[in-house]
Amino acid sequence: MNNKALLVGINKYPDPRNELRGCINDILDMETFISEQHTIYNKSSIKKLTDKQATKKSIVENLKWLIEGTQAGDQILFHYSGHGAQAPTHHPREEADGNDEIICPYDFDWSNETTLRDKEFAQLFSTIPKGVHFVWVSDSCHAEDLSRDMINDTNDTSNTVYRYFTGDKKAMNQTTNLSLPTITTPLNGILLSACESAQLSADAYIDNRFNGAFTHYLLKNLTKGGLHQPLQQTMQLVNSDLSMNGFDQRPQFEGNLTPSSFFK
Repeated sequence: MNNKALLVGINKYPDPRNELRGCINDILDMETFISEQHTIYNKSSIKKLTDKQATKKSIVENLKWLIEGTQAGDQILFHYSGHGAQAPTHHPREEADGNDEIICPYDFDWSNETTLRDKEFAQLFSTIPKGVHFVWVSDSCHAEDLSRDMINDTNDTSNTVYRYFTGDKKAMNQTTNLSLPTITTPLNGILLSACESAQLSADAYIDNRFNGAFTHYLLKNLTKGGLHQPLQQTMQLVNSDLSMNGFDQRPQFEGNLTPSSFFK
Protein backbone atom coordinates (compact mmCIF):
# COMPACT_ATOMS: atom_id res chain seq x y z
CA MET A 1 0.00 0.00 0.00
CA ASN A 2 1.09 3.56 -0.72
CA ASN A 3 0.21 5.13 2.63
CA LYS A 4 1.52 8.65 3.22
CA ALA A 5 1.18 11.46 5.74
CA LEU A 6 1.90 15.19 5.69
CA LEU A 7 2.23 16.85 9.09
CA VAL A 8 2.43 20.66 9.28
CA GLY A 9 3.15 22.52 12.53
CA ILE A 10 3.95 26.22 12.81
CA ASN A 11 5.06 27.78 16.10
CA LYS A 12 7.20 30.65 14.82
CA TYR A 13 5.64 33.22 12.51
CA PRO A 14 7.52 36.32 11.28
CA ASP A 15 5.45 38.55 13.60
CA PRO A 16 6.23 37.64 17.26
CA ARG A 17 2.63 38.49 18.19
CA ASN A 18 1.56 35.34 16.36
CA GLU A 19 3.98 32.97 18.08
CA LEU A 20 2.56 29.62 19.21
CA ARG A 21 4.15 26.93 21.37
CA GLY A 22 2.39 23.62 20.92
CA CYS A 23 2.07 23.06 17.17
CA ILE A 24 5.31 21.19 16.58
CA ASN A 25 4.61 18.99 19.61
CA ASP A 26 1.24 18.22 18.02
CA ILE A 27 2.74 16.82 14.85
CA LEU A 28 5.54 14.98 16.67
CA ASP A 29 2.89 13.31 18.81
CA MET A 30 0.86 12.45 15.72
CA GLU A 31 3.94 11.01 14.02
CA THR A 32 4.61 8.79 17.04
CA PHE A 33 1.00 7.64 17.09
CA ILE A 34 0.79 6.70 13.42
CA SER A 35 4.30 5.25 12.95
CA GLU A 36 5.13 3.64 16.30
CA GLN A 37 1.91 2.92 18.16
CA HIS A 38 0.08 2.05 14.92
CA THR A 39 2.52 1.23 12.15
CA ILE A 40 0.27 1.69 9.14
CA TYR A 41 2.56 4.62 8.20
CA ASN A 42 6.30 4.09 7.81
CA LYS A 43 8.44 7.03 8.90
CA SER A 44 9.90 7.14 5.38
CA SER A 45 6.38 7.92 4.09
CA ILE A 46 5.78 10.80 6.52
CA LYS A 47 6.77 14.36 5.68
CA LYS A 48 6.90 17.12 8.28
CA LEU A 49 6.91 20.86 7.58
CA THR A 50 7.66 23.19 10.49
CA ASP A 51 7.95 26.95 10.86
CA LYS A 52 9.86 28.49 7.90
CA GLN A 53 9.43 25.31 5.84
CA ALA A 54 5.65 25.67 5.91
CA THR A 55 5.08 28.38 3.31
CA LYS A 56 1.95 28.26 1.18
CA LYS A 57 3.96 27.08 -1.83
CA SER A 58 5.58 24.28 0.16
CA ILE A 59 2.32 23.13 1.74
CA VAL A 60 0.58 23.00 -1.65
CA GLU A 61 3.50 21.16 -3.28
CA ASN A 62 3.55 18.59 -0.50
CA LEU A 63 -0.22 18.13 -0.57
CA LYS A 64 0.18 17.24 -4.24
CA TRP A 65 2.90 14.75 -3.21
CA LEU A 66 0.50 13.32 -0.63
CA ILE A 67 -2.10 12.59 -3.29
CA GLU A 68 0.13 11.58 -6.20
CA GLY A 69 0.31 7.87 -6.97
CA THR A 70 -2.40 6.85 -4.53
CA GLN A 71 -5.06 4.34 -5.45
CA ALA A 72 -8.01 2.54 -3.90
CA GLY A 73 -7.06 0.97 -0.58
CA ASP A 74 -4.30 3.46 0.22
CA GLN A 75 -4.47 5.75 3.23
CA ILE A 76 -3.34 9.38 3.45
CA LEU A 77 -3.28 11.78 6.40
CA PHE A 78 -2.93 15.56 6.51
CA HIS A 79 -2.47 17.16 9.93
CA TYR A 80 -2.24 20.95 10.32
CA SER A 81 -1.49 22.72 13.59
CA GLY A 82 -1.12 26.48 13.41
CA HIS A 83 -3.09 29.67 13.01
CA GLY A 84 -6.44 29.79 11.28
CA ALA A 85 -8.58 32.78 10.39
CA GLN A 86 -11.48 34.01 8.28
CA ALA A 87 -11.06 36.14 5.17
CA PRO A 88 -13.51 37.97 2.88
CA THR A 89 -14.82 35.51 0.33
CA HIS A 90 -14.69 35.91 -3.43
CA HIS A 91 -17.86 33.79 -3.69
CA PRO A 92 -20.49 35.75 -1.70
CA ARG A 93 -23.39 33.68 -3.04
CA GLU A 94 -21.88 30.60 -1.40
CA GLU A 95 -20.95 32.14 1.96
CA ALA A 96 -23.77 33.40 4.16
CA ASP A 97 -21.35 35.17 6.50
CA GLY A 98 -19.24 36.61 3.68
CA ASN A 99 -16.09 34.78 4.80
CA ASP A 100 -13.91 31.88 3.73
CA GLU A 101 -12.20 29.77 6.38
CA ILE A 102 -8.42 29.71 5.88
CA ILE A 103 -5.22 28.38 7.35
CA CYS A 104 -2.22 30.66 7.78
CA PRO A 105 1.07 29.35 6.35
CA TYR A 106 4.36 30.70 7.71
CA ASP A 107 4.47 33.45 5.06
CA PHE A 108 0.81 34.44 5.49
CA ASP A 109 0.27 38.21 5.12
CA TRP A 110 -3.46 38.39 4.23
CA SER A 111 -2.67 38.36 0.50
CA ASN A 112 -4.22 35.72 -1.75
CA GLU A 113 -0.73 34.56 -2.68
CA THR A 114 -0.09 33.45 0.91
CA THR A 115 -3.59 32.32 1.91
CA LEU A 116 -4.92 28.75 1.82
CA ARG A 117 -8.71 28.96 1.57
CA ASP A 118 -11.31 26.27 2.15
CA LYS A 119 -12.07 26.31 -1.57
CA GLU A 120 -8.42 25.77 -2.51
CA PHE A 121 -8.35 22.73 -0.25
CA ALA A 122 -11.52 21.48 -1.90
CA GLN A 123 -9.91 21.87 -5.31
CA LEU A 124 -6.78 19.98 -4.26
CA PHE A 125 -8.59 17.19 -2.46
CA SER A 126 -11.07 16.63 -5.30
CA THR A 127 -8.20 14.88 -7.11
CA ILE A 128 -7.94 12.12 -4.50
CA PRO A 129 -8.80 8.85 -6.30
CA LYS A 130 -11.95 7.03 -5.35
CA GLY A 131 -11.34 4.44 -2.65
CA VAL A 132 -8.40 6.23 -1.03
CA HIS A 133 -9.00 6.68 2.70
CA PHE A 134 -8.25 10.28 3.62
CA VAL A 135 -8.16 11.89 7.05
CA TRP A 136 -7.60 15.58 7.69
CA VAL A 137 -6.90 16.86 11.21
CA SER A 138 -6.99 20.64 11.63
CA ASP A 139 -6.01 22.08 15.01
CA SER A 140 -6.62 25.74 14.20
CA CYS A 141 -9.24 28.40 14.80
CA HIS A 142 -12.42 28.38 12.67
CA ALA A 143 -11.51 24.86 11.56
CA GLU A 144 -15.01 23.37 11.21
CA ASP A 145 -15.90 25.00 7.90
CA LEU A 146 -12.60 24.30 6.12
CA SER A 147 -14.40 21.47 4.36
CA ARG A 148 -17.59 23.33 3.45
CA ASP A 149 -17.07 22.72 -0.26
CA MET A 150 -16.47 18.99 0.28
CA ILE A 151 -18.13 17.35 2.61
CA ASN A 152 -1.62 20.86 32.65
CA ASP A 153 -4.81 18.92 33.19
CA THR A 154 -6.38 22.13 34.45
CA ASN A 155 -6.34 25.06 32.10
CA ASP A 156 -3.95 27.79 33.27
CA THR A 157 -5.14 30.75 31.20
CA SER A 158 -1.79 32.53 31.59
CA ASN A 159 -0.26 29.72 29.54
CA THR A 160 -3.03 29.55 26.93
CA VAL A 161 -3.15 31.44 23.66
CA TYR A 162 -5.46 30.99 20.69
CA ARG A 163 -4.64 29.98 17.16
CA TYR A 164 -6.15 33.04 15.53
CA PHE A 165 -3.85 35.15 13.37
CA THR A 166 -3.23 38.77 14.42
CA GLY A 167 -2.83 41.29 11.63
CA ASP A 168 -4.34 43.78 9.22
CA LYS A 169 -6.85 42.45 6.66
CA LYS A 170 -6.42 45.52 4.44
CA ALA A 171 -4.25 43.69 1.92
CA MET A 172 -6.80 40.90 1.61
CA ASN A 173 -9.66 43.29 0.96
CA GLN A 174 -7.83 44.98 -1.91
CA THR A 175 -6.92 41.85 -3.84
CA THR A 176 -8.56 40.86 -7.10
CA ASN A 177 -11.14 38.10 -7.20
CA LEU A 178 -10.07 34.50 -7.44
CA SER A 179 -11.86 32.09 -9.72
CA LEU A 180 -12.11 28.73 -7.98
CA PRO A 181 -14.61 26.08 -9.02
CA THR A 182 -17.17 24.66 -6.67
CA ILE A 183 -16.21 21.09 -5.80
CA THR A 184 -18.97 18.54 -5.47
CA THR A 185 -16.99 15.27 -5.57
CA PRO A 186 -17.55 13.40 -2.27
CA LEU A 187 -14.41 12.28 -0.48
CA ASN A 188 -13.82 8.89 1.07
CA GLY A 189 -12.54 10.44 4.24
CA ILE A 190 -13.10 12.60 7.28
CA LEU A 191 -12.22 16.02 8.66
CA LEU A 192 -11.49 16.26 12.38
CA SER A 193 -11.56 19.92 13.38
CA ALA A 194 -10.53 21.54 16.64
CA CYS A 195 -13.59 23.75 17.05
CA GLU A 196 -16.76 25.12 15.54
CA SER A 197 -16.43 27.69 12.78
CA ALA A 198 -17.01 30.63 15.13
CA GLN A 199 -14.70 29.35 17.89
CA LEU A 200 -11.02 29.60 18.74
CA SER A 201 -8.62 26.70 19.20
CA ALA A 202 -6.45 26.65 22.33
CA ASP A 203 -2.66 26.33 22.37
CA ALA A 204 -2.09 25.41 26.03
CA TYR A 205 0.18 23.96 28.71
CA ILE A 206 -1.05 20.42 29.39
CA ASP A 207 0.78 17.63 31.25
CA ASN A 208 3.98 19.70 31.59
CA ARG A 209 4.31 20.68 27.93
CA PHE A 210 2.61 22.80 25.29
CA ASN A 211 0.14 21.26 22.85
CA GLY A 212 -2.97 22.01 20.93
CA ALA A 213 -5.71 21.06 23.39
CA PHE A 214 -7.66 19.28 20.65
CA THR A 215 -4.71 17.22 19.37
CA HIS A 216 -3.73 16.27 22.93
CA TYR A 217 -7.16 14.93 23.88
CA LEU A 218 -7.80 13.37 20.47
CA LEU A 219 -4.64 11.26 20.68
CA LYS A 220 -5.33 10.47 24.34
CA ASN A 221 -8.73 8.99 23.49
CA LEU A 222 -7.56 7.19 20.37
CA THR A 223 -4.76 5.63 22.43
CA LYS A 224 -7.20 4.56 25.15
CA GLY A 225 -9.21 2.45 22.73
CA GLY A 226 -10.96 4.90 20.48
CA LEU A 227 -9.85 2.95 17.41
CA HIS A 228 -12.45 0.33 18.22
CA GLN A 229 -15.47 2.57 18.71
CA PRO A 230 -17.51 4.86 16.46
CA LEU A 231 -15.83 8.17 15.71
CA GLN A 232 -18.82 10.01 17.13
CA GLN A 233 -18.19 8.37 20.51
CA THR A 234 -14.48 9.24 20.44
CA MET A 235 -15.25 12.86 19.64
CA GLN A 236 -17.78 13.00 22.47
CA LEU A 237 -15.00 11.92 24.85
CA VAL A 238 -12.66 14.56 23.41
CA ASN A 239 -15.33 17.21 23.92
CA SER A 240 -15.86 16.02 27.47
CA ASP A 241 -12.14 16.21 28.27
CA LEU A 242 -11.90 19.72 26.85
CA SER A 243 -14.93 20.91 28.81
CA MET A 244 -13.77 19.36 32.09
CA ASN A 245 -10.39 21.05 31.72
CA GLY A 246 -11.81 24.49 31.02
CA PHE A 247 -11.39 24.75 27.25
CA ASP A 248 -14.25 26.52 25.51
CA GLN A 249 -14.15 24.79 22.13
CA ARG A 250 -16.20 22.02 20.61
CA PRO A 251 -14.37 19.82 18.09
CA GLN A 252 -16.34 18.65 15.09
CA PHE A 253 -16.07 15.93 12.49
CA GLU A 254 -17.38 15.33 9.01
CA GLY A 255 -17.37 12.03 7.17
CA ASN A 256 -18.23 8.48 8.10
CA LEU A 257 -14.98 6.50 8.28
CA THR A 258 -14.33 4.74 11.59
CA PRO A 259 -10.96 5.36 13.28
CA SER A 260 -9.93 1.76 12.67
CA SER A 261 -10.19 2.32 8.93
CA PHE A 262 -7.31 4.79 8.91
CA PHE A 263 -5.34 3.99 12.12
CA LYS A 264 -4.93 0.22 12.02
